[in-house]
Amino acid sequence: MKQKKSELTPIIKTRLHVEIIEQLKDKIIRGDLQPGSKLPPERELADQLKVNRTTVREALHKLESMGLIEIKHGNGIFVKDFLESGSLDLAGQILFLDGKLNIKILKNMLDLRRLLVPEISYYAALNRNAKDLSELERIIFQSHDMLIEEKDWRVHNIIARSSGNLLFVILLNSFTGLTRDSSQLYFAVEENRMRSRKFHGEIYEAIKREDALKAKEIMLEVLLFAEEQTLKALGIEIERNKK
Repeated sequence: MKQKKSELTPIIKTRLHVEIIEQLKDKIIRGDLQPGSKLPPERELADQLKVNRTTVREALHKLESMGLIEIKHGNGIFVKDFLESGSLDLAGQILFLDGKLNIKILKNMLDLRRLLVPEISYYAALNRNAKDLSELERIIFQSHDMLIEEKDWRVHNIIARSSGNLLFVILLNSFTGLTRDSSQLYFAVEENRMRSRKFHGEIYEAIKREDALKAKEIMLEVLLFAEEQTLKALGIEIERNKK
């Protein structure tokens, strides 16, 4: 008999609560479980999934923290509209569905990064202090044994901290975690590593001169280059959203 889209599959792997999270998350994101719909009671979920109630409870609490469900004690478990309740943390959860890269979400992330990170560079050039500049100089010009991936992350992190805006740092850290796999793919190519080294020197000079517009321009250029190279390596068609 064909399984209904909303039906759940018994869990047979280890780390059971993680498997439950993944299964329910995928069904919610794909729309198989609609916002406002009520999930079966905890006991019934445990029976369907062939696990104990403690494991189900652990998974449900995590899903609630992700903004995907709401547990109303005495009333039931309800699917939430993640477009209204989801946070940036959810982006990492929906980047992969059924173990496959979600191309649309990846492009959305790159769009957001392209809008935000050049602005971070702009404010870094305006607000950096001598200590920030010294640290940036040390990482770029003196850390010869550091892998280019690590150096690039540190450069971006210092730039974000130099902006004086804590939320810039937190958002940049989120992007770094979400795009880690694609970054490894990018830095595997020597041409891209050379482009990053060139970028490091250019962005340092702009921030040193406190030239905010130039820093923003340099950052946008390297992001566009990195985005193009990464999407090409993934075999994804490159298209720019219209304003």
